[in-house]
Amino acid sequence: MDWSGLERMEWASIFSFLGLVVTPVVASGSWFWRARQERNAVRVALVAEVTALRDIAKARHYITQLLEAADALNKQAEANRESISFEVAVPSHYCRVYVQHVAKLGMLNPKDAKLIVKFYQYADSVVTDISKGGALYEGSSDPKAFEENAQILSLAMAAADELERRNH
Repeated sequence: MDWSGLERMEWASIFSFLGLVVTPVVASGSWFWRARQERNAVRVALVAEVTALRDIAKARHYITQLLEAADALNKQAEANRESISFEVAVPSHYCRVYVQHVAKLGMLNPKDAKLIVKFYQYADSVVTDISKGGALYEGSSDPKAFEENAQILSLAMAAADELERRNH
């Protein structure tokens, strides 16, 4: 084929066709790359927040303290039990990454999303009881209330541990 004999119109048609094909391919590739980057960023941020909250709870020995309170109440005669309060100042923004990205959980691997949701449901349950107005914050003489919160916090820790194992 004599390339020099191609008319300008044919070259223009070829370049137009290539432009029509290449532009959407590049745009699609760019979109997929950005979506992947966002998905990874959301996952990394949520895993970091979950594991940080777990580490804080471990460092402050919350489970041990809850079980010690339950044990102290169990050692008292039921009729003479005094209320014990368990107060933790939990800022309203303790789960700011989760709140910011909750609508993006569908972007994550379903197993990771499940663990993240479980962690925050467990954590929120405990936070409700140990924050102002909560059953343990106000004080309780029921050792089961402390034991249940220790068990729920243990479930949150287990979810965080599994999430970290999956994303390490």
